[in-house]
Order: sequence, then structure tokens, then C-alpha cells
Amino acid sequence: MSGQINSLKELVQTATELLFVRFKLARIEFVAQKERMVRLGILALGAIMLFFMAYISLLFGLNVVLSPQQKVWVFFGLAALLFIIMLSIFWSIAHNLAHQRRFFADTLQDLQEDVAYVQGKKTMTDWSLKE
Repeated sequence: MSGQINSLKELVQTATELLFVRFKLARIEFVAQKERMVRLGILALGAIMLFFMAYISLLFGLNVVLSPQQKVWVFFGLAALLFIIMLSIFWSIAHNLAHQRRFFADTLQDLQEDVAYVQGKKTMTDWSLKE
């Protein structure tokens, strides 16, 4: 009887330690993601401000240098190019956010698997190697 109680205590202790480790990892991931988002927001705001300042300076300079017919082609060409760049940046941001959400979801899935192992719902034969 005492052997079963000791093994049960060890199992509970191991499960508790495992859960605390997973929760700490999830917390670290969440804090790191929050810090990345704040840093990304600050950098994006600075980049946008610098871009507009440079763009306005470029337009004033081109307005002085170009002939009226060249101005039409250059200004519309710049608008089209910047629109394409803007679309690629939005795609990149969406891809990055999806990757971060997937990473956090994988951590939570691993936590659920750990709980299932501790509860005996899964065994080591159910172990799936992740690449």
C-alpha cells in the first residue's frame, strides 16, 4: 500500500513539475511575443514617418526637375510601385502574425499532450516526433 502511495506521490509531483515547466514556457513565449509586437510597432511607426518625409522631399525635387509630361509618368509610376510594396508588406505582416499564433498554439497543444500522458490517456507509443 505504501509503495502505491509513494508512486502516486511521485506521479503527482512529476506531473506538477511538468505542468509548471510548460506554463513557464508559455508565459515566456507570451511575454516575448508581446515585446516583439511593441518593438515592431515602434519600428513601423518610425519607418512610416521617415518614409513620408523622404517621399515628400522626393516629390518636391522631382517637381522642379521634370518636364510636365515626365511628371505624369514618374508620379503615377511611383504611386503604382509604392502600392505594390505596400501590398507585399501587408502580406509579410499577416504571414508573420500567423506564424506567431501557430507557435503559441503548438505550445498549448504540447501542454495538453503532457496532461494526457500524466492522466494515462496516452502512452509513449503515442509519442509523435515533431520536425
